Amino acid sequence: MIKNGIARILISVRDLNESVEFYRDILQLSVIEDYSFDSQTIEKLWKLPPETTARSVCLKNDQQTTLIQLIEFTPHSSKFIRSGGNTTDYGLFTIAFRAKDVDATYDRFKQKGYQFICPPITYTFSWGSVTVKETIMLGPDETPIVFIERLSEPKPLLEGDFGTMLDSSQVVENIEEINQFYVNLLGLTSIFDQVLPQGMVDDILNLPNGTESRMAFITQPESKSPVLEFIQCSVKGNYLSDVAKPPNLGIFAIAFATDNLAALIEKLQNHNIKFLSEPVEISISQSETARAILVEAPNGVNLQFFES
Repeated sequence: MIKNGIARILISVRDLNESVEFYRDILQLSVIEDYSFDSQTIEKLWKLPPETTARSVCLKNDQQTTLIQLIEFTPHSSKFIRSGGNTTDYGLFTIAFRAKDVDATYDRFKQKGYQFICPPITYTFSWGSVTVKETIMLGPDETPIVFIERLSEPKPLLEGDFGTMLDSSQVVENIEEINQFYVNLLGLTSIFDQVLPQGMVDDILNLPNGTESRMAFITQPESKSPVLEFIQCSVKGNYLSDVAKPPNLGIFAIAFATDNLAALIEKLQNHNIKFLSEPVEISISQSETARAILVEAPNGVNLQFFES
């Protein structure tokens, strides 16, 4: 029912040209689409005033089909969805990229004036004996971006400074609800779900020492798309659902392609999933349209499903 895992990660941006320069020129993604949304789509799908306009640029790397979709809404707010990089609030959190050298990446962006949630930190996954170094930066529009360097063999070969998208993460209150929705309802596959060793991610996420944390990875089998990562911790947060939507700035939705939207709608309705829009005809490229819906998933996250 779901095709190829995450299809798109939607980011509301303040300055489209500036954001494109970051993802294209620095993270080395390729621009593949540049188009505008009609006012009817904007009003029906995102419940914005009819005079709102929006221009979208989609980027990707050569190895994955997942798109980073940057959208500049006019007018937009000056409010950032994750203002201040709060790591405990429930909702969409980071996008993670492979990096050839995390220390050099950290120094490079520090010199450019970017802020970081955490400096480079090295840790080892005890269940897989894999050692990595990572840092979390607040990118354009205060979007948290993770850079991860694998230190143990086999190390991936990167042609440039950055590689594939590794995951799209969410901070969640209850992973059991997440499993029920993404695995049991949508048919995706859980590939990891464990309570983490105490203190393992405290420094990375700026959590109090001794915080209890659990992590789960869910994906589409045989897909090269980023993994869905879910983080649950004992420190309680607030739901971002009231602010995680345009015209506020930052990651506001993720999208999945489906091969049968009507059947998916019926399934979601039977499980009392909240619909944020009726089926709407949307542009997914300069020349292609699709039928799409927007729903609220567990954790208050906006998910878009579309069939082209």
